[in-house]
Amino acid sequence: MQVDEIDCKSKAVLGKLARQASGLTGADIERIVREARQMARRERRPLSFADLQARLAGNKPVWPQSLRSRMAIHEAGHVVAHLILGTANIEAVTIDGRQGGQVEGETYSFVTQSEAGITAQIIAKLAGRAAEEEFLGTVSAGAGGSLRSDLGQATELALALETTLGFSKEMPLLYRQVEATFAQLEIGGELSGLVNDRLERAYGQARKLVRSHRHAVQAVADALLEHGTLIGPELNALLRDNGCNRNTES
Repeated sequence: MQVDEIDCKSKAVLGKLARQASGLTGADIERIVREARQMARRERRPLSFADLQARLAGNKPVWPQSLRSRMAIHEAGHVVAHLILGTANIEAVTIDGRQGGQVEGETYSFVTQSEAGITAQIIAKLAGRAAEEEFLGTVSAGAGGSLRSDLGQATELALALETTLGFSKEMPLLYRQVEATFAQLEIGGELSGLVNDRLERAYGQARKLVRSHRHAVQAVADALLEHGTLIGPELNALLRDNGCNRNTES
């Protein structure tokens, strides 16, 4: 019985450490453990959970409250969209990452096989920006900035639908290399119009989804503001409690 109590306490502490470590790289964590071990060695005592917690807390970025609130809404939009559309298994979501907010998870393989599934991915990637606009009335630059940003990935998927995956309404059997067509997007033309039309439709659906599940988005955002990071079962329970159930038809 005592062993069980110890195990429960250890699991609780490990869960807290995992929450604090969310968003950090493997190199970050390795450095934090090394620094905590060195400090314990200098004080001639064993390494403790408290040492790791203190080091993790020291690596937590300090954001203005207004920015934290915006990040919480943004990431909550992604989380709810992924669940409703059935596009990914969300393992964690945080607003305490070194680069800001982020959602950690794995895309379900079946959604990459059809036009509807890939479109659902685009909607989920645009849902963060959509949540900002629906809740705050404005959008930030947080959805853009690089090819791996929300806008970058959404554009890449929409471009692939039109050029390499066989889903274009015009000449669907014609394969065009993505590397070449990205340059065509920069100068406008028919292809950029087709890709933008897909993005505009997906963004409209993202805004509609956020409006329809406003209560769930707000609940996730509130929890993120309180805890910084949500992981595993606690996130699933929060979404279930707010009537957010995965759509298995996507």
